[in-house]
Amino acid sequence: MNNQTLNGLDEGDRIRVISAGGLNDTGRFIRVQDNFLIWVRDDGATPDLTITSLFGISVSKL
Repeated sequence: MNNQTLNGLDEGDRIRVISAGGLNDTGRFIRVQDNFLIWVRDDGATPDLTITSLFGISVSKL
């Protein structure tokens, strides 16, 4: 298992995730593991634990 941070993000930091496929959501950074972003999407009524491939996405701290 390879756990790591991404660009100095700390667990709990607010982030925006954008992809070429149309994803444009905000949430909370959890960690990066095996080339996947693990985060909690919180732009809806119910928070969602989300796992997104790092390939083809942009992640920025809010």
